[in-house]
Amino acid sequence: MKAKPAINKPEPRRAAKKTPTVTVRHNFTVRDMNRQPQSLLAAAQKLGWIVIRSRSAGNFILTPEAPAPNKRIEEAEAFMKRQRAFREKLSRMGFVAPSEDDSEKIARMIAGEEP
Repeated sequence: MKAKPAINKPEPRRAAKKTPTVTVRHNFTVRDMNRQPQSLLAAAQKLGWIVIRSRSAGNFILTPEAPAPNKRIEEAEAFMKRQRAFREKLSRMGFVAPSEDDSEKIARMIAGEEP
């Protein structure tokens, strides 16, 4: 029995894999809210609002609440503003910060190393 020579077949072209596009919708049902609450919240966060349809009572609009400002950050920013204003006031009065050598001398005096 004779063996047939191998025929080089070209490989079929495959279409490039497309990344699935996720569409975010505005309209949901109460069933969606019960079964997929995270998708509703994500859509509301992304779109700014969504509509939840109910069979009996009509439509409800769900909007995410605006995040409250962080009190600690506001206090820190106010402190920095006061510090800048104080430093500007000192510079207008003619205050010049001590040099590095003077700062070292002051530190030694505080430590009791120098009279």
